[in-house]
Amino acid sequence: MAPGYHALVRIDTLKCLTSLGAVLLLATACERATPTPSAAGTAGTAGTAENAPISKVVTMAQVREDVPLPLTKLLGRPVAEVQALLGEPQGKGMTRSTCFRFAPGRTHFKCEYAMQSYADKTGDFRMVRVEYEDGIAAVVAFDGWKRGSGAFTPEALLASVGLTLPEPGNLKEPAAGVRLWSWNNARARLLIAGKQHRVEVSVVGEDWDRSRLEVANNHPLTPEQQALIVPISAKGPTQTIMPAEPAAPAEPAAPAEPAP
Repeated sequence: MAPGYHALVRIDTLKCLTSLGAVLLLATACERATPTPSAAGTAGTAGTAENAPISKVVTMAQVREDVPLPLTKLLGRPVAEVQALLGEPQGKGMTRSTCFRFAPGRTHFKCEYAMQSYADKTGDFRMVRVEYEDGIAAVVAFDGWKRGSGAFTPEALLASVGLTLPEPGNLKEPAAGVRLWSWNNARARLLIAGKQHRVEVSVVGEDWDRSRLEVANNHPLTPEQQALIVPISAKGPTQTIMPAEPAAPAEPAAPAEPAP
């Protein structure tokens, strides 16, 4: 399996929450039982187990900052702040005129997209890749955890960047020797800079050096972004193609010289 496999691993069927917001608790009040005539005159019935409110705690993802590369110092930050932490990018990177979210299907919209790769100065990872939307870091991927040892576990890789998710990821094996765990918005319940994020962890051949952790902004599109949605075809997002300049008329051929 080639190391570049990770660039092809994507989950296109993720579903978004319409709104997680900053809600940490979801309270559901039970209906009070209708008092019977015999119970109406009985003192001390209020607050019993039958009519007490029941609350369901929604556990959110935990993000620590006591790690060399905290997610909160990368995601949602402008290019200058990211590069102050990671240094100068390697190579020219890549740019295009669209970004995408799963909303819930893969949805492309116009934006100034750029992808850059960085060497990890902390020595924890072989490489760090950052994708920017209109100059703001929207995706960060960590390739090849150098400090990993023993049997591969997604939890250990998540912990290396200070991330604890509330439940296990959805595990798939998209190719021989490849395992991919994915967390959509609802499963990850991860808020960074007020935005919902999805998470993917993958490994090839159970080799820590061929592991990848990707955290991506998957917040619902704003009304402004919805107005910029780009239709997609089987070949990808439709791009605006400028008409070619008309060709200049050909010069008339010179008359042939008469034979001697």
